[in-house]
Amino acid sequence: MVHALEEIRRLVKADGCLIDIHPIPNAALFKIHRGSELLLAEPDPGYDTDESIPRAEEALAEAVQRGLFLIERKDEFELVTYASTLAELRDYWAAYGAYDDTPKDEAVTAQEDAVYAKADEIMQNAPGAEITYHERARITRMEPVGEE
Repeated sequence: MVHALEEIRRLVKADGCLIDIHPIPNAALFKIHRGSELLLAEPDPGYDTDESIPRAEEALAEAVQRGLFLIERKDEFELVTYASTLAELRDYWAAYGAYDDTPKDEAVTAQEDAVYAKADEIMQNAPGAEITYHERARITRMEPVGEE
């Protein structure tokens, strides 16, 4: 990942910047709302907390330590995906993750199916309800430093 940041540094103009956005490794949540009423808040058992997120943090820190970039600003925010139905949300994920051919753990798949069934039942019995998916993300604005 540091190699990619080195290449980005080479390509960014002196007055340009790098905006890095990546998830924070914590449990994402499914929420179902109907108006202001919260009908479900359930962690996503399949939320991917692989090693790529900590490695991204380490790569950014190394790029700063090596003098490639200077952190101008850093913040966290909640990334929310909205859907009218669970099927709509799952279709979105299927398209979003179409490139990922990593086999799923059977235990995680069973846990996901249980959460999906619970969410689907609530959605069926709550006309006008909306499902949302909540993730935490970090955004960092970095200025290039070093050789021009």
